[in-house]
Amino acid sequence: MTGGSADHWLPTMTQAFIALDSSTHAISTAEFAMAMEKVLPIFEKIGTVFLFARHEMNTKIETIKAVQGQMGSLDQIVAAGKQDGTITKKNSPARNVHRLLNTLNFIAAIFQNLAKGMALKDAVSDAYDRTLAEIHAWVVRAGIKTGMMALPTREQFLASIGETEESARQHAEGFVQAAHKLVGLVEKLYQGVEMPRGTGL
Repeated sequence: MTGGSADHWLPTMTQAFIALDSSTHAISTAEFAMAMEKVLPIFEKIGTVFLFARHEMNTKIETIKAVQGQMGSLDQIVAAGKQDGTITKKNSPARNVHRLLNTLNFIAAIFQNLAKGMALKDAVSDAYDRTLAEIHAWVVRAGIKTGMMALPTREQFLASIGETEESARQHAEGFVQAAHKLVGLVEKLYQGVEMPRGTGL
């Protein structure tokens, strides 16, 4: 499984984003792609409705990895997308970076909600409404909302990632902080660009 075993998935993912240097716009493309790969296992844990998201996210990561030799930082990817007009084109590297940021926001919001004591279904539903729903077409939103009825319980989810309430809260706090810092920084590169809705992540 990409990103490590269940027993160590959450701390491994957290450390990947804490270690990612987001102090400047020159965030390494390779390191960003590697950190995003650590996120993938969660989609196997929160229910079959999101398995498509794992596939789409992996595909988007691969497009980022494919250009890391030519564009070593995320600001170069976004600048190139603006220059050649592909920044809003489906599956372009620049658009896929933005889509991955939305997914990162989604995962961070789930853990924020769990820290508030919410059931997994409610945590995921609220996180989706505040993040990915904003870029999904209506038919996609409707399908995902229906599928959420089959999400596991909070206890089942924590057990599946090898965490207790206390350990999950401890690790997730660092992840949420690092994720928000990264998203806030990179989203500034997209100022003035209206990103379109889509049928996937």
